[in-house]
Amino acid sequence: MNNNDSECLEAGKSGADGAKKLTSLRGYFQHRLAENHRIHLPATFKEALLNRGVNRLVIIQEPECLVVYPEDEWQKKEEEFKKLNLDNKKVRMYLRKLYSTLEDVELDVAGRFVLSDKFIKAMKLGNQVVLLGLINFFEIWHPDRYRWKQEDWEQEFDGNREFVSGLLEKRELDEEEG
Repeated sequence: MNNNDSECLEAGKSGADGAKKLTSLRGYFQHRLAENHRIHLPATFKEALLNRGVNRLVIIQEPECLVVYPEDEWQKKEEEFKKLNLDNKKVRMYLRKLYSTLEDVELDVAGRFVLSDKFIKAMKLGNQVVLLGLINFFEIWHPDRYRWKQEDWEQEFDGNREFVSGLLEKRELDEEEG
């Protein structure tokens, strides 16, 4: 990769050959976990991470699923956390909980990483998982929990679509004024 390609990837533009580079993590994938809890990322996830120049992930345990951030996205979140008032008890409590579940993992050359026993036990994961790409991060779900939650998401979709549309319209107006 030449310097022009590197600059384009950082800016999220096309490479030197004019082709748009995939940088978003998107899609639904049902995946099998190997005996050693190794996950082999889908090809589109590997491509997006490669195009972003990322080979480390940060995994956070949330109540319903694991949230996996590419290192570049996690660094953006940490920059925002640095702006918080650490003298505020709620801020400290939130960050304590968040960082107590956090694990860094490195991708191997084949685009695989290992989930720790801590995560396997906490999320009651078996030999199947669901990977769900959400633009700048992805989630790892127990398949049964995902199916159960999917029913809620489908019922709430129209209302949520209107909510998101309103947020996007407001942001557009704010940008025009600002």
